[in-house]
Amino acid sequence: MMRQDRRNLLERNILVFSNKLQSEQILEVLIAKQVLNADNGDVINSCRTERDKRKEIVKAVQRRGDVAFDAFYDALRDTGHHDLAAVLEPLARTIDFVTPRDLECPMSPASHRRSRALSPSTFSAPPRVHRDSVSSVSSFTSTYQDVYTRARSTSRSSRPLHTSDRHNYVSPSNSFHSQPSSANSSFTGCSSLGYSSSRTRSYSKASAHSQYIFHEEDMNYVDAPTIHRVFDEKTMYRNFSTPRGLCLIINNEHFEQMPTRNGTKADKDNISNLFRCMGYIVHCKDNLTGRAMMLTIRDFAKNETHGDSAILVILSHGEENVIIGVDDVSVNVHEIYDLLNAANAPRLANKPKLVFVQACRGERRDNGFPVLDSVDGVPALIRPRGWDKGDGPLFNFLGCVRPQAQQVWRKKPSQADILIAYATTAQYVSWRNSARGSWFIQAVCEVFSLHAKDMDVVELLTEVNKKVACGFQTSQGANILKQMPELTSRLLKKFYFWPEDRNRSSAV
Repeated sequence: MMRQDRRNLLERNILVFSNKLQSEQILEVLIAKQVLNADNGDVINSCRTERDKRKEIVKAVQRRGDVAFDAFYDALRDTGHHDLAAVLEPLARTIDFVTPRDLECPMSPASHRRSRALSPSTFSAPPRVHRDSVSSVSSFTSTYQDVYTRARSTSRSSRPLHTSDRHNYVSPSNSFHSQPSSANSSFTGCSSLGYSSSRTRSYSKASAHSQYIFHEEDMNYVDAPTIHRVFDEKTMYRNFSTPRGLCLIINNEHFEQMPTRNGTKADKDNISNLFRCMGYIVHCKDNLTGRAMMLTIRDFAKNETHGDSAILVILSHGEENVIIGVDDVSVNVHEIYDLLNAANAPRLANKPKLVFVQACRGERRDNGFPVLDSVDGVPALIRPRGWDKGDGPLFNFLGCVRPQAQQVWRKKPSQADILIAYATTAQYVSWRNSARGSWFIQAVCEVFSLHAKDMDVVELLTEVNKKVACGFQTSQGANILKQMPELTSRLLKKFYFWPEDRNRSSAV
């Protein structure tokens, strides 16, 4: 426990700290010293205002005991908060923390309110996308079905404080310290991505970011003869062109009023590398206003060089049915999707158009519900087909209808051939890690790199749903928070990416 005189000192001056404290700087240092962990950061960054966030930092220090008080004092001095450090100086003593060399400096979650403070010369903040601590974060389960088993047996470790100093924000091993997209962050171990688990990349300050980025060698390819053997024109979209098509990525990071989307660069790098490996020409546009987003997507839809398919990825803040530009202007998602329909994009008529939306769709948080690891009986999905021989009321109905012999013109819905993959369900937040990017994009990159060679896109996104739902979680206090992606498909056939190795011939 913290000494009462120290606790009272912090309490008396909490208004002073709430007015002057540069919360993002201090949070980075306190997490770097392993005084606070990323769960504490989640609680702090979930506060709606900068003032509330500053107050929560002080309260978190109070709960962490005397060691945290001294570390807070040192952090204030190191970051140039000399006037605030002077407030604590009568009761403080300096502490030297030793950080193990083999651990990376941890990263604060994304700010809920944007901070533009410059770091003073006495402190150099760790690069935003490079800092993660393996000490306070356990790795993502390589087989994410084990999440519940591991959660019961292991808990995250923090810096070795005295037992009485430990804060009670403790979550299971596979809790990933995260923030919503309106503060939009997630935190998973580096092995959460299948493409990172197969090799060990050495750490250095220059390479810390790259170890979380999808690389070409992580892609599982398919050869042209296999494509020819399995392709069925009646049930599958063609996707053989070279390049496969165009991919537009809109990446909004810095906003006028809304918080900076720390970690979105990892999402952009991961998803752009993924689709390049799949044979798409990728165009990235950063920090677009609401109007600029619409104009960019309209020009993309009318591009004359589209191949057999097209991909649009949007990484931004959002609310229900809207995407927010960096000027804080909202754009209705249905207006965006209309730009891709057959009427507005004739070059893309009858071609699959895939849209990936990493953004919040509201402010609700999913608390999940308890489930058992196993149940008695045989699940329906694995029962032999012979158990249910009912044909249903429409059995062979179509076989009784005489087919039309003549050829006639028929209409097709202009909204057809579009698939939309949302990071989360309507009215709920999505989560993003300041170093590794969002849960959704991490899962997309892992699942697609492993299975795009033999799964259609609906199967892939179902696996993504499972990956995010079962393999990611974060905690805020005693609450364990989850996320559920959502798929809306208007496709009329199966769509396969069929990534081909560039050294092999194309299946034209």
